[in-house]
Formats: sequence, structure tokens, C-alpha cells
Amino acid sequence: MTWALILARACQVALEKVNTQEKDLTDFDKESFNMPLNGEYEPSPSERVRRQVELYEATNGAEGGTQNGKPVIVLTSQGAKSGKIRKIPLMRIEHNGVYAVVASHAGAPKNPFWYYNLVANALVELQDGAVKQDMRAREVFGAEKDEWWKRADAAYSEFPGYRARVGREIPLFVIEPVEAAQSTNRRQPA
Repeated sequence: MTWALILARACQVALEKVNTQEKDLTDFDKESFNMPLNGEYEPSPSERVRRQVELYEATNGAEGGTQNGKPVIVLTSQGAKSGKIRKIPLMRIEHNGVYAVVASHAGAPKNPFWYYNLVANALVELQDGAVKQDMRAREVFGAEKDEWWKRADAAYSEFPGYRARVGREIPLFVIEPVEAAQSTNRRQPA
């Protein structure tokens, strides 16, 4: 056998091994190889949002860090349709290093665009002041959602009014550090 054939066969065996191992990975593991988010950044079409994100990032939240007098974080996600990187300031709701974001769209009848981004790709970056973290979003329901609504309402008093008038169930996502989300989503042995 020539060296070229030996090398070709070795490459084929290695590729088969990688493909076999990949089949054993959970969906989360596959997605985590794509961290951190990358792609072309597309600033918001809203001048207010665009300016606030620019100011927040330029000053690590020292300026542009509030909305209606309440603190915000900047959430970076990948566009569900465009695949482009999108950034949005959202109310800061934090408990023990875990965050929540509320898809209230200020009480509008439809979900905000970023809701669909999180549904399509749960991997996000969250900036809270000077700290940026790769995180994973998951929509919550039932008792867990009720608990987070209490925290959200305490952080921003407009949320109860939005829920009362919106005419839809407002989605709420928990944003966890990747390590915590990974341990939450691991399959349990049979």
C-alpha cells in the first residue's frame, strides 16, 4: 500500500469516528460547538434601540443602562430568519446569576421579533454592565413562570398592566449560564 492510500484510509477512519461520536451528542452539545454567537451584526431599525445599545456597549452600561428609570441588560441573539446578530436592551430581571426576559413588547398584541430569535436559537449573549456571558434561553411555564413573574413585576411595575390588556399569554424566558443550562438539560441515565 502506498503512503497516499494509507493516509486516505486513516482520514476516512477518523471521519467515520467523528460522525459516530456526533450521533451520541445531545442537541445542546451540538449547539454549544457554535458558541459564541458569530455572524454579521445588524443594528436595530429603531433609532432609539440602536443608540441605547451603542451607548450601553461603549460605556459598559454606565450610560444607556436604564429604560423608564429601571436597569436594563443587552441581549444578543441570532436572527431567526436572517441569521444576523441582533441586540436589544431589555429590563434587568436577575436572581442568583440567572436572568429572565419578558416578551411583552410593551403590551403590544404580538410578540417582539427577538422572541422568535430565542425560539429558533436559544444560545445568546447577555451583557449586564461590563459583564458579558454566553448563555442559553429557555421559555418557562407553570409554577416556574409564576415565580419569575413575581421577580419581573418587582423589577418593572408596568408588567402587570401589560398582562391585563395584551390579550395573549406573554412569554417569559429564563436566561442561564451555559454550564447551568447544560446540567439542566442532560439526559438522565435509564
